[in-house]
Amino acid sequence: MKKFAFFLLLSAALCQFALADSFYSAFGLGIPQYYVSSQAAGMGGAGIGVAQHLALNSMNPAAVQLRGFTMISASFQGEKVDNKSGDAKVTTRQGNANGFQLAIPMFKDRIALLASLKPLIRSQFAVDFSSDHEDFTIYRTARSNGGLSAASLGLNYALSPKLFIGGLFNFNFGAYNEIWRTDFDNDTYINTKDDITSHLWGTGAELGVLVRPLGFLSIGGMVKLSSTLKIETKTETVSRVELTPVEQTATYPLAFGGGASFEFSKFTFATDFYMQDWSNYRIDDRQSNDLANYLRIGGGIEYVGSKDYLSTYHKSIAFRLGASYAQLPFVDPNGDQATEFFVTAGLGFPFNKNAGRIDLALEVGERSSGHAYPYSESLSRLTASITMAEKWFQRLF
Repeated sequence: MKKFAFFLLLSAALCQFALADSFYSAFGLGIPQYYVSSQAAGMGGAGIGVAQHLALNSMNPAAVQLRGFTMISASFQGEKVDNKSGDAKVTTRQGNANGFQLAIPMFKDRIALLASLKPLIRSQFAVDFSSDHEDFTIYRTARSNGGLSAASLGLNYALSPKLFIGGLFNFNFGAYNEIWRTDFDNDTYINTKDDITSHLWGTGAELGVLVRPLGFLSIGGMVKLSSTLKIETKTETVSRVELTPVEQTATYPLAFGGGASFEFSKFTFATDFYMQDWSNYRIDDRQSNDLANYLRIGGGIEYVGSKDYLSTYHKSIAFRLGASYAQLPFVDPNGDQATEFFVTAGLGFPFNKNAGRIDLALEVGERSSGHAYPYSESLSRLTASITMAEKWFQRLF
């Protein structure tokens, strides 16, 4: 799986080619997905240390505040990418479900049952290139689409009003499909097509903690343990012959992060740090030379005029701003690590007397590597989620 990164680099140097989606999807398993909540997405993605009503936290299982309510949240993400390579430019658009979460309070609201489905990595890539020879021209296309997700089940436990812990057991699963097609403008040569499908699965775990040393301050931390993925790859040729499946193992690397939030009257300030050890990513114990550690920092601010559901509606709307910077786990042919920078804005619209909220976040940014490598991506990303809170179970005596 994901065999064409080196070939793409070679093609970029020798052939005329066009790119779509994200070139960086060709490396490793794809682009890591950092998502805490739609609230956090409008605040530069910062949320590891945020535990608020109607903000289910996808990154830190300890940062859940239910107030006796069962909460359900679903989110969607749409993205527009402008790929630039030299003077060429290609625009692509895509949309995906971005996760589902369920949290149920138990045992006097001190324990909560957590369940979620969330994306971990996404890969979507397309390239068309041609090469002229003496008596023919080769036209080659490569398409790749897939990703890795996690189905999680775990618990959140309040050790005290100021200390919370949480843990999740993850079943990681995913699939990647690559289609390679080679066409010739001379009938002397035979056109070819390979359809390559890889399935991945494995288990993992993550832990979180949240501390509230002061009434206005929350500090959170999380760790996602390294785990092993099993891979089975099947290849089908143009003649519909299916080759013998190839079985491999890969390492999903360790990740950890921390964050803090400060609440002052109508304002919430948040900041995050996150790292994932992609430099130790391996397939069959072979290390990749074009991967590096993923480092991310982000911060933002939220303003809410009033959190009293009896106040006028416009005062209950949340306004958010933020920014983030990340070093992506990809190294270009010149040895420079790819980076991205985003500015963000968001809105939160409560409904049903603050028993639900619709959150919207817009992220605009740039993704590139060193100035010596003439490739960059301009991105616009819209995230939307709806969160609802209900009393599912209530003691009558």
